[in-house]
Amino acid sequence: MAFTLQEQFDAYVDLMVGVKDHEEMMMKDDEAAERRNKGLAPKKKKKSAKKAADLEWARKSLEAERAKVGGSIRPETTTKEEKAKVNLGFSRVSREGMALTQEQLDACIDLIFEERDEVATKGDEAAEEAERRKRGLAPKTEKAAAAAGVSTKKAAALEWARKMLEDESVNDGKCWEPRAMTKEDLAAAAVYRAKAEEARRNHERREQHDAVTKWIATGDPEAVERCNQWMEEDIEAMRLKDIDPTEDLSDWEAVEAKRYREFWEFLWADSFGSWEDTTPILPMRYTDEKPPRGTAYPVRTLQVFSVRVAAIKGGLDWPLDVYGIVAARDSLDHNRNIIFHRTRDNCQTIDKKNPCLRLTGPTRAVVVVDPVYFEVNLRVKGKTESEDRDLSYVAVYYRDSGTSESYAFKNVSTSKLSTVALMLGDIVHSVEATISVRVVCGEWPEGCRGLIFASTASIDAQKIELLAFGDDKLPVAANGMIKLSRRVVSVEADGELRVCVMASSLEDQTVERDSEAFKAKKASRSRRILEVHSCKLEVTIAWSFVPN
Repeated sequence: MAFTLQEQFDAYVDLMVGVKDHEEMMMKDDEAAERRNKGLAPKKKKKSAKKAADLEWARKSLEAERAKVGGSIRPETTTKEEKAKVNLGFSRVSREGMALTQEQLDACIDLIFEERDEVATKGDEAAEEAERRKRGLAPKTEKAAAAAGVSTKKAAALEWARKMLEDESVNDGKCWEPRAMTKEDLAAAAVYRAKAEEARRNHERREQHDAVTKWIATGDPEAVERCNQWMEEDIEAMRLKDIDPTEDLSDWEAVEAKRYREFWEFLWADSFGSWEDTTPILPMRYTDEKPPRGTAYPVRTLQVFSVRVAAIKGGLDWPLDVYGIVAARDSLDHNRNIIFHRTRDNCQTIDKKNPCLRLTGPTRAVVVVDPVYFEVNLRVKGKTESEDRDLSYVAVYYRDSGTSESYAFKNVSTSKLSTVALMLGDIVHSVEATISVRVVCGEWPEGCRGLIFASTASIDAQKIELLAFGDDKLPVAANGMIKLSRRVVSVEADGELRVCVMASSLEDQTVERDSEAFKAKKASRSRRILEVHSCKLEVTIAWSFVPN
């Protein structure tokens, strides 16, 4: 079986870090226990025959190589520093799309083992020299590289590998030792600390936020501690705030939502503007350009599959004309990332059979670092505006689950007049995928409804509806681009995204479909052609890291 250099490298890395850290194992045990408590079946670990073959090849080739010098491979003794070197060095290879030669691959592996070999053999060499002195023999001299048969090409490759690791460590500022603050860092930290404290005394939120951000950037560990302390003080101040005795407390979910807005305005308004402001961060930010170091990488994100009005009460009857907003707020800018937005003049009619809202977002990936909040503020349109009624006013939050695998879950919120269910996905180590579809040949078949949706390999059962349209109503711009309702989804960096198009005949109910799978990338674009009947569609995926 032939293996590419990249597959060889992947197998080496898997072999080197084959034994999980104790903390990760404990995390998986906790997850398994939680699934048992919920009455769920244990997760089945997917095994890849290809990956198993890669690992077996790597193990045999490494064992054979080490046998030449009387060594052996012991992946369970791999140190954290060695794991860091593996990930650090080759993250640059994959990120920059560097092409490895065979000599460079061999040199990287040699470099990984070099430090361990030096420690392992140092004691043996000392014992050997002591024995030679005891016998009156001359000290053993080292052989020259040329005499040892080390080619100039191999030496150059080894130097390349060493320099790659050193450059990556320096450029990323992530050596294996804690960063030491320079005199300039200490001076800057003192300045920004003073500015932050003064801004806090003067209740200048924006100035405080800017100063703290720059203070943290100096590397001063006290900056993070002080930031957390001030955050806790602000939260406590909001908690102790007097409750208006005239306030209606019959709908506690609405009261909590109102409290959250007050808290947001107290904490973030000076830094991030109005409560109604939408996120200024656009998708595809790093599709065509490299991000500054340390500012963007695969992160945990939330996928929004659906928002459904699961139940109504309080005198409401189906169908309902619904308008309002559903938005997510994350730590990137704390502004609205619109999921659903309808005005009173453009409301959506839902009924008991079709209670899902037609979503239009998110407009960029939703990042899970601090808690993510969902703002749900929906109303029911009456005959006149004065007869409009509240449907749901809730604030839903989600914290990092800490799981190592992506999964789907439902978040249900019941308020005075309704129950709203959000179907979400926790997507680990993910990148952002922005989808566009263009008609390149033919026309949409007459008398057919259409559906375009996406799904990820990790949560294939949940579909992300990109566009649904009726008979002969494909919304196409003059340039052939289809006007999708949604276009931004999250995909694991090592995962797969599938896009599918379906045409359903209204006459005989037959369905024709086509789909293509896209292997996730960290940047650039991927293209495939889908075809239903005589209509050819070009699907383009723009991949990007998520800013952080």
